[in-house]
Amino acid sequence: QFLGLECLAWPLISMVALSIRAVRWHQVVRRERPFAFSNTFWATAIGYLANNILPARAGEVIRSVILGLSSGVRKSLVLATALTERIIDAGVLLLMAVVMLQFTDKFPASIRESWFLLLPIVAAVLLVVFLSPFIEGFLHKIPQMLPANAGIKEKLHGLISGMLDGIRVFHNVPLLGVFLFTTVVIWCIDATVFIMLAMSLGSVLTIPQAIIFAAALGFASSIPSTPGFVGVFQAVAVILLPIFGIAADRAFLLVSIAQLMGLATTGCLGGFGWFVMQRRIGAARLERELAGAD
Repeated sequence: QFLGLECLAWPLISMVALSIRAVRWHQVVRRERPFAFSNTFWATAIGYLANNILPARAGEVIRSVILGLSSGVRKSLVLATALTERIIDAGVLLLMAVVMLQFTDKFPASIRESWFLLLPIVAAVLLVVFLSPFIEGFLHKIPQMLPANAGIKEKLHGLISGMLDGIRVFHNVPLLGVFLFTTVVIWCIDATVFIMLAMSLGSVLTIPQAIIFAAALGFASSIPSTPGFVGVFQAVAVILLPIFGIAADRAFLLVSIAQLMGLATTGCLGGFGWFVMQRRIGAARLERELAGAD
């Protein structure tokens, strides 16, 4: 009975989480120029649907191209904000997981130490990304060093400018503060869903354990793999959740249910969003731009 209630609540929870992600991204990109929030929402929904059905996290490029076309913002800048968003996501999630490790003793010391080793690596990547606009002059010299014609060098110059401008947006302290807060909220929502799914299957997952599990799935999803990360998430679940006292078969079922419900929600929202954005951008232009992005 509880699983039935969970399945009914999932679409609402997914829409809330997706909306928060869209709001977070919209606040970043709109600093370049104002545009309708609906463009960001549908681009986000399409991107998550693409990640669920295409390999190698193709949804990140697809959502960036769609938002760039619909908003009039440079695609390179939009892509930079999307990639920086993912890096910040990883940093916040890892930090949350490391903090939560202090509240659970059901974690092998070897794995616990690996998480602590990963933290400075992610922090270093974040630092390099955030500081890259301060070496803009050097980065713009790179295309000139390449054995390419003037047209290609000019395109690379524009791409670098857009990427750096997209990263520079995050130098705004109030905006970054709001972004970090909404990121924490998003991951707490995901952790809550895992807790509810565990309860529906007759198991118990504490808040620290759920956040650690969400972090493990988050880092697994950052590696280009199978469409929808099928098999990857299951492997993470059957390795990690038994440490927390959830049997391997229930762990497999838990993450599979989460994937199926996520696919159903993004399928509806992303599918409808694709129809909307085809009308706004033009089907032929949209397909042409996405083919060029590939």
